[in-house]
Amino acid sequence: MAQDQNLLFQLEKLLSWKKSKKFMAEKLQITEGEVEELLKELRGKDSSIEEEIVEYISAARKVNNEKGTLESTLVLDYEPKDDIELARLHKINLDKYVITNYWSKVLPSGKFTSSVFSKLKKPQDYTPEDFAKFLQNYKPQHSAVKFVEIHSDKKTVDVEISLSDFHLAKKVIDGNNDIEVRKAAYMHVVQELVHNVKAVYNIGTVVLPISNDFFHTDNYQNQTTAGTPQDTIVDYAQEYEHGFDLLVQAIDFLKANSEEVQVILVQGNHDKTKSYYLAHALEVYYKSQTDVYFDRSTSSVKGISLGTTFIGYHHGNCKIEDLPLLFATHKDYSQEFGNAVYREVHTGDKHHYMAKEVKGVRIQQMPSLSGIDRWHADNNFVHSIRAGLALVYHPLHGKIAEFESRI
Repeated sequence: MAQDQNLLFQLEKLLSWKKSKKFMAEKLQITEGEVEELLKELRGKDSSIEEEIVEYISAARKVNNEKGTLESTLVLDYEPKDDIELARLHKINLDKYVITNYWSKVLPSGKFTSSVFSKLKKPQDYTPEDFAKFLQNYKPQHSAVKFVEIHSDKKTVDVEISLSDFHLAKKVIDGNNDIEVRKAAYMHVVQELVHNVKAVYNIGTVVLPISNDFFHTDNYQNQTTAGTPQDTIVDYAQEYEHGFDLLVQAIDFLKANSEEVQVILVQGNHDKTKSYYLAHALEVYYKSQTDVYFDRSTSSVKGISLGTTFIGYHHGNCKIEDLPLLFATHKDYSQEFGNAVYREVHTGDKHHYMAKEVKGVRIQQMPSLSGIDRWHADNNFVHSIRAGLALVYHPLHGKIAEFESRI
């Protein structure tokens, strides 16, 4: 027993030499198997004892942080068996690196040259076992959550209510052709849009573009402005009277829920004449109202500024990509366009929603509440989502929200 303790003491001193088990055996005059048994006993006392004692005749190591590679060459007195042993001998952290190539060569002296090439792990190199090992020691880093203070006072914003291409008297093949039902649908959309906006904001100015083919026909022959015949559910005079009454209801509702209403005439290709008469009659009707304003000029382009945002209006029966330049150079609107922080152009005509940006100018093509008539069906202009929009503008930050009501 005393002899074993003496051998353990001597072996422990020899460990700092980092020699092979063969060298240890020769020094202690015992077999390599006895050295292994003594090492096991030492490991039981001290867990820091290395599992292998290696004689490094020579060593070379090259690390390239830019490429994420590690190359290592050792001269050993035996040949490593696998990746685990290679990683231990070459001091490669397998949590960070993956061994891609290794090779061994027997030297004339009987020693072995062991070379390893490894690279930093990429996402595809990690296995479920790696993740499980990571989770064993993972400690989340908690950061304080910042809560935004909510004030009870609502912001005041400006709103555009877009109900483009309504085609009030159009005879449809995919819906109800009762004029009163159609008017009720229009008012439902207006009310829903305003209620949704007011749930979040106070409303300053409401912009209501009218026409954009609000009427389906322009004359008593039930034709468009260009003379194209249309299928209708009421005659031209009845459509006008129903339309006038409907817009009075809508404007009165908007007045009651905002500080002011701006009505802008944007003449369409179906109702250019009749819509002008409509805008004139409405302006006369509201002439004593100080909170309702009209822009009913016969120009096909209109514009308005809401805070830092300029909005240009055109029916859209043109190449809409040319409209930003049209407003930028227009004699009435170029200065407003240039001074704005944000610039938009709103169109209709096509009966479906689209938005695109041209050189920093947002072009928004508005959807329609109108159903499908015989001509649209014959030409496969179908399945558009029927909707109205409320576009919300902050006085400094431009457009901050968009609400939609569908029928």
